[in-house]
Amino acid sequence: MPTTAPMPSPHQEAPVERLERVLDEWRAKIDELLLQADLASKDVSEEVRARTEAAQNAYLAAKNKLLEIPKDAGSNIGSLRAGVEKLLDDLREAYQSAEAVIRRSRSS
Repeated sequence: MPTTAPMPSPHQEAPVERLERVLDEWRAKIDELLLQADLASKDVSEEVRARTEAAQNAYLAAKNKLLEIPKDAGSNIGSLRAGVEKLLDDLREAYQSAEAVIRRSRSS
């Protein structure tokens, strides 16, 4: 009798795969924000870049933390996953802060 864990169905992502997908989505958002910063005025661009750097640092930290999680860890990944999710929260906050600067600059 095999003791391997059941494979998730195509409609059900494993937790690590879901976190990888979310990180990929955030990377694209950060890149878009950097593009907007390039198009903004110099003072806005500098402020956005400074805030975006915090988002990039949180992204890199989450990506590195995710690499620590073995793909076949199953339900034993709780604390590592919680750490990645906390870093995703930090990333979201930093991104929203930078995005708010862009929005304010457009309404001026």
